[in-house]
Amino acid sequence: MKKVITIILSRIYKILQFLSVDIVLGSIGSSVLAVKVLSTHLPNAYWYALPISVWIIYAFDHLIDALKVGEDTKTEKYTFHYLHWKSICAGVFLAIMLLFTIIIKNLNTKTIEYGLILSFLIFVYILINLFLNSIFKFFPRELIIAIGYIAGTWGIPLMQKYPFIYNEHLIFIINYFFLVLSIPILYSFFEYKYDKYDGIISYSTTFGVKMARFTFQFLIMLSFILSVITLFLFQENTSIIMIWMAISLYIVFFYRKQLSHNAKYKLISDSIFFLPLLLLINV
Repeated sequence: MKKVITIILSRIYKILQFLSVDIVLGSIGSSVLAVKVLSTHLPNAYWYALPISVWIIYAFDHLIDALKVGEDTKTEKYTFHYLHWKSICAGVFLAIMLLFTIIIKNLNTKTIEYGLILSFLIFVYILINLFLNSIFKFFPRELIIAIGYIAGTWGIPLMQKYPFIYNEHLIFIINYFFLVLSIPILYSFFEYKYDKYDGIISYSTTFGVKMARFTFQFLIMLSFILSVITLFLFQENTSIIMIWMAISLYIVFFYRKQLSHNAKYKLISDSIFFLPLLLLINV
């Protein structure tokens, strides 16, 4: 009985992971970090619109890749999206309708305009992914993902804070960008063989596994150093959180052989975005 429950729970977790639910929840943690770093405030509607928007983007991206590689894939995530693409498309449509309602009724004009600009850029990315994905050999997909993630989770807080953005804020943003960028590069390192088989262009398939390993370690080292510096300069709890985020990612890399089975590396890597939620605890 215990084994059956374990199998069921494992399957539920995998489905949630395939549907990017962990990334969606992590986006909330990312924006919480932005709000704490920038000492700003966001309307309640934002916290509903953000995870819905992130899910729509990731669902679209995975659907496109899944339909491109077809059923002959060794990546479980793409197999899931290929088999259930109709249901996922229906879910995306409903999510867009819900998002549209929340935005129109609750968010101000500047926020809506920013969202429209970002949506247009994401649409361009989707078109490139569909018809001109060879460009990712020269401008890595991982870099686009990192920029998009920062723009999506930190963009509105930055708009609220502007023009009172100082050097210390810029240091935190750069530091966080290093962390965010390191994750898709780490994934490309783990998923090199599958991406090679499926014909997916990634950082590792373009520049090689050794270069991906070096880049990841370099980014984590930079992030850790910057976090320690900001901790001593500004005595911010956010620096402590970012130190733990960097350490957690390096632990995943260090134990890569043990965590490569059953995509356990994703469980820990995606979970680091939950750490900023600790900043909500009042002590």
